[in-house]
Amino acid sequence: MTVPWKDWIPGALTKIQVKALVQDGCIENAQASAIDYSSFDLTLDDKGWEMVRGSVKPFGGGFSNFLDTETDCARKMELVDGVFALLPKKTYVFRLKERLGFKLKEAEFHGQATAKSSVGRVDVLARLIVDGMSSYEGFDHQGIQSASGQMYLEVTSMTFKVNVKPGTSLSQLRLFYGKPEHCEIGGEELYRTVLLNEESGEHDNCLRVDLTNTTVMGKSVSAFRAKRSCEEAVKLWKADFKKPNPLDFWEFDVSDSKNRLPIGETNFYILRSKERIFLPRGVCIYCRAIDETIGEMRIHYAGFVHPFFGHRKNADAKKGTPLIFEVRGHDVNVMLNNNEKLAKLTFYRMSEDCEDPDPEDLSPYNEQILKLSTFFGDFPKT
Repeated sequence: MTVPWKDWIPGALTKIQVKALVQDGCIENAQASAIDYSSFDLTLDDKGWEMVRGSVKPFGGGFSNFLDTETDCARKMELVDGVFALLPKKTYVFRLKERLGFKLKEAEFHGQATAKSSVGRVDVLARLIVDGMSSYEGFDHQGIQSASGQMYLEVTSMTFKVNVKPGTSLSQLRLFYGKPEHCEIGGEELYRTVLLNEESGEHDNCLRVDLTNTTVMGKSVSAFRAKRSCEEAVKLWKADFKKPNPLDFWEFDVSDSKNRLPIGETNFYILRSKERIFLPRGVCIYCRAIDETIGEMRIHYAGFVHPFFGHRKNADAKKGTPLIFEVRGHDVNVMLNNNEKLAKLTFYRMSEDCEDPDPEDLSPYNEQILKLSTFFGDFPKT
């Protein structure tokens, strides 16, 4: 019997390859419209639990039974007017609509997940739990062999009240044919080509923070800082409503004369990278903090960069697009310096080159310089 992967080479799967797996029953309930150039969206089902004693790390098989029977740890939630209301600093788990089909176990497939960019930018942590695995954010071929294929998402909002509903997508899954570490690529020539930094003589796989001021609403701004108390909840789905005014949730910070920025304890910041990324059709990226804590700061950013990122013109008409950092202060105030290394990139080859994109399909983040989540409206001009 012919299988879709018969002639594939190891690498991250493209939109066409993922669609082939969906059609073959390897991925159940995935929607074609939710498949991107190197990942696909995972969507919430109508079952959710509040983790009343805090998060519970994946522990192999049997996670479904744990949620249904351990009522002292997991309390089932009820939809109110079709919505789940999530409070800050509380952890919730939701069943996902998509499932790993049994046919996916026939070959060496692996998965890597991360919260969507729009979600991380509102200080929401979203971690994938795959039945059979003992760690978050993915699966390997061995771990899913005797598992059900069911997937869950653990969600914790750190700053804002947020609302979600069935069908909401907070996370995305990237599939690999072969082990991800066998698909890695690198080298100074690659970094020089896709990581554009006019100031640096270094060509490595790191991202540095840009604390020079840009202009928003006619003001000099180097960072957006979340307000500590907001009564309005942020709706974490594509707008079928008027998006909230960002000024109700965010304040502007300006770096000092030496391009340094104070990071206040427990504050959450949106910053940008010095490097601008310009990705070709056959390469994708996984970005993670160099260290989860750097001094007394925590770098939240861990995300995917898809082929063709940076191929849209920015407001300043420069080639490539910076990435966004999400930074949280810990217990004391610290000073962040311009050009500090905050994140490390892992480059993967695609299993095959992506097809040409429709310019309208490119992410709005392709045009970002310093940009909030798309869950907020635009800043007023003045």
